[in-house]
Amino acid sequence: MHRRHAHPGYTLIEVLITVVVIGLASAIVVPSLMRGGTLGLQAAARIVIADLLLAQNDAIAYQARRRVVFDIDNNEYRIEAGTVQPDGSVAWSTLQVSWMPGNGDYVVDFDTDSRFDGVVLIEADFDGVERVAFDELGGPSDGGFVRLRFEDQTYRVQLAEFTGRVSVTRE
Repeated sequence: MHRRHAHPGYTLIEVLITVVVIGLASAIVVPSLMRGGTLGLQAAARIVIADLLLAQNDAIAYQARRRVVFDIDNNEYRIEAGTVQPDGSVAWSTLQVSWMPGNGDYVVDFDTDSRFDGVVLIEADFDGVERVAFDELGGPSDGGFVRLRFEDQTYRVQLAEFTGRVSVTRE
């Protein structure tokens, strides 16, 4: 008596179903990945959040004033360090850091940074001005928001007054 042993393998139907499922998944996922600007917008929102927190933490760490100044017309922002003068006024200069390209000025330019192609800084409002300062304890001068756009998508980065809590929402 000869017994026939079934050889392990896949049937044609199983292979076809797998190919169809992979094809459908690719048809849904690939177009969204091809829209790199969406990822650039998300990255831009993340870096604004990170830099607001950096300015706040740097103010605490060095017991010195820091501020983030948004320049809507030039589609950029910078972090500045404040030095209290003998007369009590504060002199501001761009924060110098070793890891920034060029001369070390802490400036983020959405037009020249390829990570943010097409991202536009459309509004910054901190109680009527386009900047927010942090005191030596990390307290923000005002609450406010920054709005970033890519094509038809907009993100709003919100800074809470008093606490300095940062959040982001899609508009």
